[in-house]
Amino acid sequence: MGSITELFQSQFGTNSAYIEELFHLYQQDRALVGETWASYFDSVSLTLPTATTEHFMLPSDRESTPAALTNGATNGYYHGPTEDAAVQERVYRMISAFRGRGHLKADINPLTLGVHPLPQVEDVEVDFYHFTDSQMKKVFNCSGLGGRESMPLGELIEELQRVYCGSIGFEFTHLLTQAERLWLQEKIEQRFIHGYQHTNEQRTHRLKKIIDAEAFESELHRKYIGHKRFSLEGLETVIPMMDTILEYGANDGVKEAILGMAHRGRLNVLVNTLGKPLEEVFSEFEDQNIYTALGSGDVKYHMGFYSQYTAPSGNSLLLHLAPNPSHLEFVDPVVEGIARGIQDFSYERSRKSVLPILLHGDAAFAGQGVVFETLNMARVDGFNTGGTIHIILNNQIGFTANPDESRSSTYCTDMAKAIEAPIFHVNCENIEAACWVAKTALEFRNFYGRDVVIDLYGYRKYGHNEGDDPSFTQPLTYSEIKKKKSIAALYSERLQEEGVLTQDDVKGLYEDFRTRFHLAHEKTTENDPIGEACAVHGRIKVHCPQTGVPLEKLHEIAQTLVQYPDWFTPHPKLQKILEKRVSTLDKGEGIDWGFAETLAFGSLQNDGVSIRLCGQDSGRGTFSQRHLALRHYEGGQTYFPLQTLEDTKDKGFFEVINSTLSEAAVLGFEFGYSTINAPSLVLWEAQFGDFANGAQVAIDQFISSSEAKWNQRAGIVMLLPHGYEGQGPEHSSARLERYLQVCAEGNMVVCYPSISCQYFHLLRRQGLSSIKRPLIMMTPKSLLRHAGAACTVDRLTNGSFQTIIHEQVGLGKPKKIVFVTGKMYHDVAHALAAQKDCPPVTLVRLEQLYPFPAEEIEHLLNKGKFKEYLWVQEEPENMGAFRFINHCFLDEFGLTLDYFGRPISASTATGSAKRHAYEQTSILESLIERIFEGE
Repeated sequence: MGSITELFQSQFGTNSAYIEELFHLYQQDRALVGETWASYFDSVSLTLPTATTEHFMLPSDRESTPAALTNGATNGYYHGPTEDAAVQERVYRMISAFRGRGHLKADINPLTLGVHPLPQVEDVEVDFYHFTDSQMKKVFNCSGLGGRESMPLGELIEELQRVYCGSIGFEFTHLLTQAERLWLQEKIEQRFIHGYQHTNEQRTHRLKKIIDAEAFESELHRKYIGHKRFSLEGLETVIPMMDTILEYGANDGVKEAILGMAHRGRLNVLVNTLGKPLEEVFSEFEDQNIYTALGSGDVKYHMGFYSQYTAPSGNSLLLHLAPNPSHLEFVDPVVEGIARGIQDFSYERSRKSVLPILLHGDAAFAGQGVVFETLNMARVDGFNTGGTIHIILNNQIGFTANPDESRSSTYCTDMAKAIEAPIFHVNCENIEAACWVAKTALEFRNFYGRDVVIDLYGYRKYGHNEGDDPSFTQPLTYSEIKKKKSIAALYSERLQEEGVLTQDDVKGLYEDFRTRFHLAHEKTTENDPIGEACAVHGRIKVHCPQTGVPLEKLHEIAQTLVQYPDWFTPHPKLQKILEKRVSTLDKGEGIDWGFAETLAFGSLQNDGVSIRLCGQDSGRGTFSQRHLALRHYEGGQTYFPLQTLEDTKDKGFFEVINSTLSEAAVLGFEFGYSTINAPSLVLWEAQFGDFANGAQVAIDQFISSSEAKWNQRAGIVMLLPHGYEGQGPEHSSARLERYLQVCAEGNMVVCYPSISCQYFHLLRRQGLSSIKRPLIMMTPKSLLRHAGAACTVDRLTNGSFQTIIHEQVGLGKPKKIVFVTGKMYHDVAHALAAQKDCPPVTLVRLEQLYPFPAEEIEHLLNKGKFKEYLWVQEEPENMGAFRFINHCFLDEFGLTLDYFGRPISASTATGSAKRHAYEQTSILESLIERIFEGE
């Protein structure tokens, strides 16, 4: 018989291409083509040489199919297969099926009633292959299974069942790199031979951790009936798993582990993994937490913690559980950013040194978009942390929703296949299997530097919180859960049966924990409650450093833009732009926004401050204004001019990162990075300020409130392009009003600078400040190239950031004072300058809106005798800064401002360019009319 193509052409003529497509599907999964076609292709497969079907095989199939199958093949033709060769082909297909789909048959679920069923696949059923009793006794090649070349078929089947259909389900054949697949395959198939075997001492320790976890929950349940604690019961196995990861991580060079998790089981992890003293936990139940006296505080299952873990070997690592809000998975990118920051500043960018561990809920992992946004960053250079271990606390329910109501996929972990993460599904009632998975996941992460996902199948003993009755919505499941023995009871019985421990030993482990628990509780309840809460952190004022830079230093930085290495050829047009930009420094004037930014970054590097700038298109800049990541014109490589300043260790590094097309996860990452206590300036830039609300959770739950809630400060700078220029409602407003609305207690800084030198000094002030808080900055679009927004060189070499700038227009003593901010200053100043015999008026730019510059404004007001106080903005009245600033004027000075701007609006801006121009002109005309009024 000829080739596969010739065979199908001879039998099906013009339909042969379609039949080949069916054959391709059959090679992946015979169930995809139906039984009739599958039977036909079975017969075809047995009469064709491997060479003719190789093109159609999956990678996993090829790895299971040795060259021996080509026996009898000559020049692409097959001559008379023997019976054993035909059986051997079925054996290889069976091995491949178990490796790829055995997880669907694995015993991973501790529940049987009312659970989400896994799909049934024919080719992991032995009957599918029609082996005879006599064939079961014959020896066949087993493709390396169990470290052997061959074994009797019956024994081979038992081994496949034991390895791939036990308490662990493996998904690894989707990995595209053969070395990674084979590494995992060897670990999996030799697990019972050369794998991780617990010593009796380790088994006792694992049981102790499980008992501690269970006893902690049960004792809390007795002491604090009705209190929300989001119990871990039904998934306590994660505690010895975490212990395994930390023990072997410490022994394998991991220096720090950064943990992120939601509320489920958090108190248990705090006590039994991080070692948080029980007294501190009880103080939170009794509302005696000292942190409430420092800020507004947060509930006990949101708080973070630092500690040190010491392995039995004596090796240790630092542990950090990041604080988190109730917004489940939004802590994920924050943890990644923290890990990356520590790697960069403490371990010379060693990715292995800091291990991110994320604990997820099953419904949240599949349902929260920020999860995939975070996963998508895992293999992107600017966000890579050397791999994360993800553990799904899979209680098979989302609040009250069943899995088929929560996702479309078979598993909650299916999206992780997109980044080729190996996935282990494991039954929580097999503690030793779960700990083996944890160790293997760590080894894979440390060796390959990639993410691993562990799907820990368990259950939730109570409702979403301890006050819920889950039997209302899952009656069958909870009828089974009520009858189940605890995980600790199951494991202790096993160890007693195997002679590792006696019943008295087990009782002693329970009593040890209960004794510690009750002693700690007695101590806590004897303490007096704390006094009245008083937020103090945000009220600590920071000294403002001098930010001028000597001219010779500015020249040194500027030259990096026009001096290139031998291998690099700049874009001819861009080269002229950069040369013209540098020439403004020689002229001493016309230093535009982008150039002032470059000089600020470079000067900070010279001061030992590292720069990390991240955002969509940030290398070039959304408006082609930056150009700090230059593409080689003839090769495509990237050259970063400011990185040439990193010539000594006392200089800061520079990196600009074109981010993934995400706001929520990327801003969360940069927030986390900016919490690291290091000399740095961390900036996130929105493509347009309008798009920042795609990260609203990061802004509301982290950036604006983390210090008050968790004593967690961050120095993140948000660059938000803002300004009304007729580009419509989605490209005009960064929603300045929303940031001002959450300003309180000195929690952050909000600025809207009007000129490039102010931007320069503001960046340097933030970078050099010893105590940093978030800086929210409205940045320009049209002003980027506006001559009036450029500055002279002396404005960079001298001075510092000015919270307000004032000037007088017209002659005489002004009775009217006009307040503006940002871009609107240029429109107002131009309109006033165009007036003949303009009455005297004081024009004030509020460059910093929060903290409100009350002292500076009061000093200005006291110098004049003003009778009218005007506010001008281009945003609608219910947006922009007006209502916030008007309230500040009323509180501080007993004054109200007269408003000039667009009327209240549901939308930020009109979509009509003509309408926009009319509105802008109307604002200015009404202002001018008012200024001339009474003069």
